[in-house]
Amino acid sequence: GRGARGRRGRTRPPMTPPWILVARHLRAHWLRTGLTVLSLVFTLFLFCFLVSLVTTLHDSVKSAATNRVIVQSAGSRFVPLPVDYQAKIESVPGVASTTKFQWFGGYYQEQENFLAEFGVDQDRFFDMYRQEVEITEGPGGVTGPAARQAVIDAMAADRRACVIGEGLVRDPDFQFTIGQTVPLMGTIFPKSDGSAWEFNVVGVYKPLKGNMDDRTIWFRYDYLWETLQAGAAGGPRGVGVYSVNLAPGHDPATVIADIDALFASGPQRTMTTTEAAFQAAFVSMMGNLPFFVGTIGGAVVFAVMFSVVNTMLMSARQRTHEIGILKALGYSDTTLSRLLLGESMMLTLIGGGLGLVLAFVSADGLRKGFGSYLPTYSVQPSTLVIGFGITLGIGLIAGLAPAVVAGRLLPTAALRSEG
Repeated sequence: GRGARGRRGRTRPPMTPPWILVARHLRAHWLRTGLTVLSLVFTLFLFCFLVSLVTTLHDSVKSAATNRVIVQSAGSRFVPLPVDYQAKIESVPGVASTTKFQWFGGYYQEQENFLAEFGVDQDRFFDMYRQEVEITEGPGGVTGPAARQAVIDAMAADRRACVIGEGLVRDPDFQFTIGQTVPLMGTIFPKSDGSAWEFNVVGVYKPLKGNMDDRTIWFRYDYLWETLQAGAAGGPRGVGVYSVNLAPGHDPATVIADIDALFASGPQRTMTTTEAAFQAAFVSMMGNLPFFVGTIGGAVVFAVMFSVVNTMLMSARQRTHEIGILKALGYSDTTLSRLLLGESMMLTLIGGGLGLVLAFVSADGLRKGFGSYLPTYSVQPSTLVIGFGITLGIGLIAGLAPAVVAGRLLPTAALRSEG
């Protein structure tokens, strides 16, 4: 009787919560944990980076206006069109307005500070691109709806006037301000005396769609043209492309055919496409980028997944004796299975989460590094969601096998194990 009462009165010592055991084990094997976390950080960062390259390129295509076509040379996009083509294009039925687009290709102070600059018809461009470009500040600090007209008036009064993107105001390497004179060294259009072109900032804009970036300079095309005609600068004569807005109710295919037919006999044949097709041409120049990116990203993810699986199997094998002791102390099979699964999830969430954060916070720096080659680079929320799903998947797959093994392991067999 006394022995039975003694056994019944004996209390079991409190068991350590499983999550504390997980943290202790990860901390005890800090080198293996650190290397696994670093591999996950690199993997998820690389995945987000590669996917963001594709989404950024395709976003410019999806954001293209449906009522706009682009006229370029049929020979090559690098062959300029004659200046007098603009009036002829405007005579085609269905054409509402046009503007010139001429890539300038200049840099600020040092060649590393290469910027995107375009010569346009300032009296038309800001109205034609009202849905893509919003003027946020004009001369004298004017903001709101009045800023647009104030900028147009300022550009009409000053041939050297230009409008800059908000990114060039925020960027510590530039920090341009309204009223500042910006010197740019021309690469395509160098000054004959080797001096810099000078542009006076009269306004700041922000992009409203993905096919526009916030680091471009828009200036008056006639300033470029008159300088070339006066012999004060060298470079190709003509216009890179014409951007054409269509009148409501007109079929783009018909207008495209009419424009190309107008110049079929020269002197320079044209190739007219929708704005979306024009943007897609830049993506196609890079080849089958989605397949290339998907192959690399998938290979890296699978490689790291198997690495994490191997890490968790090694961890479970080393802890076989420990698992036997925990079972002898009263931990259930389910608890121990959850312990190993939780360790795998904690490991992957730390590494994968840091990788996702790194991809997000580095977007501004990468966009700056890409410069005019990929000025709208960004990491979309959907990319981060997919990356988080991959992180959860790796953690689940890596922890499932050792969790099942631990749950089925007999205490006697585990205690006899030497790990």
